[in-house]
Amino acid sequence: MSKLTLKNRLQIFTGEVIRNINSKVLFLTAKFKSQRIKANNKTAIVFSPHQDDESLGCGGTIAIKRSLGVPVKVVFLTDGRYGRPDWIEPEDIIQFRQKEAETALNILGVEPSDTYFLGEPDGSLSQLSESQRYDLISRLSEILKSSRPEEVYVPHCQDGHPDHEATFDLVFAAIAHSGLETELFQYPIWVFWQNPLNSKLHRENLTNAYRVSIAAVKKQKKQAIESYKSQLRYLPYGVLASSLNSEEIFFKR
Repeated sequence: MSKLTLKNRLQIFTGEVIRNINSKVLFLTAKFKSQRIKANNKTAIVFSPHQDDESLGCGGTIAIKRSLGVPVKVVFLTDGRYGRPDWIEPEDIIQFRQKEAETALNILGVEPSDTYFLGEPDGSLSQLSESQRYDLISRLSEILKSSRPEEVYVPHCQDGHPDHEATFDLVFAAIAHSGLETELFQYPIWVFWQNPLNSKLHRENLTNAYRVSIAAVKKQKKQAIESYKSQLRYLPYGVLASSLNSEEIFFKR
């Protein structure tokens, strides 16, 4: 592989700077236009495509609910095998990321018995065959029917990552399949950080935003995110900055 030229490095750096600025502007816009809601005692399930999305997107909400004694379940759809830094061997990455998730959820107060690792191959959720998709929707539906959560949290439907957007579609189908009546909240991970020229986030969607203050558990959320040592190096500044804000943004379906 050829080394990056100075021009290439400058282009990459400039692109990152633009995205980070765009991320901050979009987050602040969503925050300004959003409606403030209070954390509540409604039971919840958080569906996370990878081990770290749950903490980045709604770790504060999870921590607040658990501090109130509210049951919260977390479902990881993929095994995270491709989020591997060089210092972790390929055969160890799946177990390593699972242990990171267990540590993070322990910090947030989620019981091990309320954590599910479905183990689908990382990067596969948007490429499932019809039968694979049906089987996964059925598994998700069973979890929903057995838990009957009052709130469901999923990645934003236009989050700009195939596994994230597929998770939304799969969970949305599973809710319909289960016949469950619940509130559906979308949490953004990459949606604010996308290239502003190619962003999938329509401006009108920003008016359908809600914000929850997590100031009381912000330190807790930060500790949970820092548990994902294998992932921190690869997270852009804009993504981390949004995640470590004193308020979490959600979009209600």
